[in-house]
Amino acid sequence: MKIVIFDPYKGKFTTEMQKWWESNGHEVKRDTYYDPKLIPWGDIIYFETCDNNLKMAMYPDKNDPEFEGWDMHDMDLTGKRIVVRPIDIEVWQGHQHNVDWNLVNDVIFIAPHIQEVANRFEGLRDSAARQHVIPCAVDLDKYTFKKREAGKKVGIVAEVWESKGVDLILQIALQLKDRGYEFHWVGKHQDYEWDKAYTYDFIKRNNLPITFYDWVDSIDEFLEDKNYLLHASKKEAFSYATAEAMAKGIKPVVHHFYGADDLWPGMTWDSIDEAVEMLTNDVYDSESYRQYLIDKGYVIDAMMNRISKEVFDE
Repeated sequence: MKIVIFDPYKGKFTTEMQKWWESNGHEVKRDTYYDPKLIPWGDIIYFETCDNNLKMAMYPDKNDPEFEGWDMHDMDLTGKRIVVRPIDIEVWQGHQHNVDWNLVNDVIFIAPHIQEVANRFEGLRDSAARQHVIPCAVDLDKYTFKKREAGKKVGIVAEVWESKGVDLILQIALQLKDRGYEFHWVGKHQDYEWDKAYTYDFIKRNNLPITFYDWVDSIDEFLEDKNYLLHASKKEAFSYATAEAMAKGIKPVVHHFYGADDLWPGMTWDSIDEAVEMLTNDVYDSESYRQYLIDKGYVIDAMMNRISKEVFDE
């Protein structure tokens, strides 16, 4: 098959998918932005997220000659499958309202709670598009696994903004600052200037042991000497960073975001005290963390085999 991927995240979650498809004999073309010239070429037209790419494909400004020929309503889609995988923030922000779901053959949700939120929109709920819940996945071969143990190095992989629970992380670090813990945080600060001022002033005033890294070349290398992956987000579709850490045998400490019960049962915390307890107790089992991913199908082969059978009907 010929597969076209439109992915505004520039392959963050689709690079491994593309490699899998190509290794199984399919041709793949990927673009960051919607390109109508690729539609006639492809058998599968795959939109990663239901964000602006999909809106431009269905509702371009027909008064602007720049977008002439962009509307999929005017194209011959005979024999093609239009596939959409909503991720997270665009569903919460209502981007599903910008889609003519009657043009879509299949919708892949990576978690039940994202499907539930998206289906509050009757345009999707009442359409003929087939819906699938297929969890996100990591390539285990990309992460160095070893048996690890409790310690005092805490990794955080998240943009520094409100939805990622910055306030919660600051409070946890405050509780543990006198106990030798180190917090290493990969992520750029995305929020308002007042929020940046508060965050960095709080860290300075309280002498918190938090080190920031705007960017690292390898999450695998960054996490290698960490004992924990602290997750404090209030909104997630999956928490890819949690899976990355578990693939390495690192203990996850996951905030109880909406939907976490289906994804990470038994690994979550609600209060600062609970998070501190998870970071300071001796409960640690590297092999079980990695095995959990395998058992739940959070690995690339399991995800791609399901997409192949359930979505592509192979």
